[in-house]
Amino acid sequence: MAETNNNAQDMNFKSREDRLKELTDQLEVGVKAVRNSAEFKTLLATMAKFPHYSLNNCILISMQKPGATLCQSYGAWKKMGRYVKKGEKGIKVIAPAPYTIEKEVDKLDANGKVVLDKDGEPVKVKQELNLMGFKAESTFDVSQTEGKELPKLGIDELKGDVNKFSLLMDVIREVSPVPIGYEDITTRAKGYYHVAEKRIAIQKDMSELQTLKTCLHEVVHAKLHSDADSNISKNRKEIEAEGTAAVVLNFFGYDTGAYSFPYLASYTTDESMKELKAALNTIRATSATIIRAVEDKMLDKEKSQVMSPEQEAELEKYAREQREQANDQRKDDDWPLKDDEGVVADKTATNGNVGRKILGTVRILPDGAGGKRPSLLDKLKIEKERLSREKAAGGAANEKGVAI
Repeated sequence: MAETNNNAQDMNFKSREDRLKELTDQLEVGVKAVRNSAEFKTLLATMAKFPHYSLNNCILISMQKPGATLCQSYGAWKKMGRYVKKGEKGIKVIAPAPYTIEKEVDKLDANGKVVLDKDGEPVKVKQELNLMGFKAESTFDVSQTEGKELPKLGIDELKGDVNKFSLLMDVIREVSPVPIGYEDITTRAKGYYHVAEKRIAIQKDMSELQTLKTCLHEVVHAKLHSDADSNISKNRKEIEAEGTAAVVLNFFGYDTGAYSFPYLASYTTDESMKELKAALNTIRATSATIIRAVEDKMLDKEKSQVMSPEQEAELEKYAREQREQANDQRKDDDWPLKDDEGVVADKTATNGNVGRKILGTVRILPDGAGGKRPSLLDKLKIEKERLSREKAAGGAANEKGVAI
């Protein structure tokens, strides 16, 4: 029986792996379709006008204004027909500041040797040296500006309710390595992971589907990118986070492609989608980890909500009685059994039971000795359903006098 269960687990594992592979393949197809659209080409032309900040500046921006999405200088926004709102505070970044100095140096001849005067002293000449310095400069996020609309790609927000939303959010909070809270985010971001404070913020009053998707996105950031290697680019981080959130929700039956595909496309730098392809293994592995954790915790929570302590005790007593009956029955039924291929289902088996086999959770004896008999798992399931029905009936006492 143990071997049968292991085989079933292997089949489930392979089925899940195949499903995750299918979903990540869909990411590639969906993102490629977005990249080939006219809307995307218009967006690319606009995005090319924005500065590409270094990793250190991206960190500085995130620490000062978590959730910032598009930043550039006051003058650059003005050229695009947008203006910084009155009272907005600039986000400080480090900008290069080249400068020139004049310095006396030794004169060199054509062979690179120092030229000497009549007294044997080096001849001095003035030379300009170009040096690089750095200065603090202010940049402003698009949320701090108003004016001409920027081109958009995809939808602004996912719509729709999620089955057992509150329960799922509780589970995601348990899976998250950092606290999760709601707030009114002043940028256009739907959520952010605060690197310095180690917390996640989610925009309040969004739809259930958008809230859950954003929450998963930020949890991936917290799990994978809190102390990420400096070689991991912002594009790679965003693709891993959004790709994982999309795959996890799709696995549970919620399609976020209308939002996630354009988002992912905006972080791919060329038609080969090298960033997305490089992230697929990470997306698959992270999705599998989160899915397993969610399934396990959901099962535990649902069990605790359905069964009262009295029911749990009653069910345990019933299981103990069934185990005792099963042990007695084994002695009477010429155990152990074998499966179709002759694999012994019990370590103490003899060779005299060929032809008897185990199918699923029902034991079938072809010689007619007992016919079909429900397994212990079946009996426990039946008993649990009975107790749940009694609980739903409204607190009446069961036949053994236990209040439910």
